[in-house]
Amino acid sequence: MTSARPTGADQAVSESLVAPFSGWVVHPDWAERVISRAYDNLSPLQRQALVASNPYSYMNVTRSREDLFDNTDLSHEELVTQGAAALTRLLNAKAFVPTGRPAFYLYRLTHKQGMQTGVVCTVPVQGFDDGRIRIHENVHDERADLLTTHLQGVGATSSPVAMAVRSTAELYNQLFDITAAAPADLEFGSTAVRHQVWTVPDDYTESLAAAFDNQVLYVTDGHHRSAAAVRASAAEPNNPVLARTLAVVFPDDQLHVQAFHRLAVDQHARSPEDCLAALDDVTKVTPAFSSMQARPQERGMAGLYLGGSWHQVELPPAAGNGAVNGLDVERLRRSILNPVLGADELGLPGAVEYLPASLGFDELARRCDTENRVGFALHPMTVRELMAVADESGLMPPKSSFFSPKPRSGVFLRVLGRGATSHLSPS
Repeated sequence: MTSARPTGADQAVSESLVAPFSGWVVHPDWAERVISRAYDNLSPLQRQALVASNPYSYMNVTRSREDLFDNTDLSHEELVTQGAAALTRLLNAKAFVPTGRPAFYLYRLTHKQGMQTGVVCTVPVQGFDDGRIRIHENVHDERADLLTTHLQGVGATSSPVAMAVRSTAELYNQLFDITAAAPADLEFGSTAVRHQVWTVPDDYTESLAAAFDNQVLYVTDGHHRSAAAVRASAAEPNNPVLARTLAVVFPDDQLHVQAFHRLAVDQHARSPEDCLAALDDVTKVTPAFSSMQARPQERGMAGLYLGGSWHQVELPPAAGNGAVNGLDVERLRRSILNPVLGADELGLPGAVEYLPASLGFDELARRCDTENRVGFALHPMTVRELMAVADESGLMPPKSSFFSPKPRSGVFLRVLGRGATSHLSPS
């Protein structure tokens, strides 16, 4: 997914950056049962409970091995077969309603930090190669392969890749005019996060698409889904349906970034005391009385949970120039995870697990105690820092940023006309 990235007039743009699609939308009567929280917003135990208790949750369509109480040795193909059966169950129940025409949708999330309004659309997979869509994270091949098999076998997608665009007055005006003119077509959520969806009127479609001309999109959430779209399209280069993928694009200054904490396995199997001594040899480690005291208040600092105790850690200086090298996630990877713990998160499956900051420090400590891991709590980066990495064609470790709140799965359905949707027209 990395390549030379031309911009502006240097791009040979053969298709629209954002385009409407003839999607399906969840029926309001089914919204509460079908719509599911973002995959990485939930712990494995929470996902297991959701899948077991609600056969109509869209999580049943997209689940992975760790979301099942048993049969965790299922192959990708077996998981996809189960996902296709779950989607068939939803379609038979008429939980989704076809819109019948190509359209854009506006998706607004209102929360305590503010409000963000995105355009739900399709974007060209070619954009990942020609520089119109830029990424900033590496991916784990196994996860990307599962999602690729999912696209090919299940036959639909309902989890849009979240992207950012640099804010412009024109784009703001378009979004404001449309959303202020009419009540929402669909509303759901809680007092913490309110979700609203509007179908963009036909009269606005052309001008809204034009507002994205000569813009660059930045993937903020969904690097593995992006990789899957690229791989599926490469496997079937003449398939026009796989040439585009589902996305939701937000103005960058409306987004909020949280950290993804790291839970690493010390590959040398040392005692907590010996592991702490090894860490102290490469950087300054200071005991903390609580998770609150260990919480990093600025860049260059991290909280450390090891052997039941909290500490503060100074991250060693950046190794080299470039936007990615100065980020805390990369400084941690290069100076501590790899050389001290032997936990190569890019090449050793399971060596590092990830926990969104929204799940809290207590969950980090619980996971570390249960799984004999070393926890690192990181300070969040900014959206513009991510954009700078992407503009330089840099790649951070997987799960380096966590955007919250997130769009939900099970709101929109883009039909691919295969697998469980082979009897339906592609959208």
